[in-house]
Amino acid sequence: MKRDVAIVICSRGREDYLARLLDDVMRAFAPALERGGISVCTFVYAQNYARSYLDGLNGRFAAEIASGRLVLVEAVGPHDQIGYVVSRAIAELHARVNYRLAILMDDDSLYRADPEIDSHLLKAARDFLDHDDRAYSIKLGPGRQLEYWPFIDPEGPVMPFKEKMIWVSQAVMAEALAFQPFATLSVGEDAALAALAWRGGAERCYGVFGIATFLHLGFENDGDAVTPPIAGGYGELVAYVETQGEQPELGKYGAAYRAGIVPAMILPEIFVGPDHPHYYINGIRPEAVALYGHPDTRFQKLDRVG
Repeated sequence: MKRDVAIVICSRGREDYLARLLDDVMRAFAPALERGGISVCTFVYAQNYARSYLDGLNGRFAAEIASGRLVLVEAVGPHDQIGYVVSRAIAELHARVNYRLAILMDDDSLYRADPEIDSHLLKAARDFLDHDDRAYSIKLGPGRQLEYWPFIDPEGPVMPFKEKMIWVSQAVMAEALAFQPFATLSVGEDAALAALAWRGGAERCYGVFGIATFLHLGFENDGDAVTPPIAGGYGELVAYVETQGEQPELGKYGAAYRAGIVPAMILPEIFVGPDHPHYYINGIRPEAVALYGHPDTRFQKLDRVG
């Protein structure tokens, strides 16, 4: 199956949120792209769901599954590392879909469409496909003017990660799958994926502001966005426990950072180590910025701004 865009959702035990997101994608997000001639497939890698729930999704979205707009893959067994989850999802995706860009989408995202938002989403997606770049880190805010910026900030370099979502080429996804340490990650798979994209061509990676489509964890509160931790998901996978003594910079990933494998361990030439204040937010070594391309030199293609 060939598609321009593959929407990739790794979801673990969040029945209400996954169903809501699939409704949003099928009703509004995918049609906004399809109206512009962009072909879309939504790929769900589902773990820790009851058989009855998955059967219900298969029935509810039978038409979409039959048409190839939705592919629902059940994990064959439990996974205990987020890197392995994503690696298995990529392998299953590549066995089924040939695509140009993958959108890594959180299962607790919301989509609130209107004509202006739909138009900006379509324009951004068309820009991405036309320019054939490696990766886009989508940063969403209240403004709706599309802006393209460096992938990292040289003044306080922090690797962009899936705060809202990251869009990457199929080539980058294949590189992550082939990079064996990726599958060992306990946390930070989105930052590692961004780093692999950037390392392979900094001049073809961008941060994009102003699409303003997704609401997530209270970032843009419309009354439905969630602010407290929610059940299920990868917080449980990394042994998330609310404690009064938790370091605030660690949040729900404290156990993973103390005892697991994080991006700085598998890509030490890019990420700062545990003695650096940016360690917990995936700080970038200044040497890596110099080695892989300073973002100030990469703005010869910015005919896309505005």
